[in-house]
Amino acid sequence: MLIDILNKILLVLFFMSCLNIVRHGYYLIAAIISSTEEEPKKYKIVNISLYLLCVSIAYVLSAITTGNINLK
Repeated sequence: MLIDILNKILLVLFFMSCLNIVRHGYYLIAAIISSTEEEPKKYKIVNISLYLLCVSIAYVLSAITTGNINLK
């Protein structure tokens, strides 16, 4: 019972991490495409968002490498 609840919470965190990575990837690609040589645009990210992105990447990579994704 407790393990099932924990697995569901971890699954939700996994999908939230994936969405966070996709979001930052989208904004990074949009900044690269919209910048020109005359007017370069930097992709600015605040410290909290950078921290969450790093944790999201680490969580997704560890879930993929250990294979602990339970979709039941």
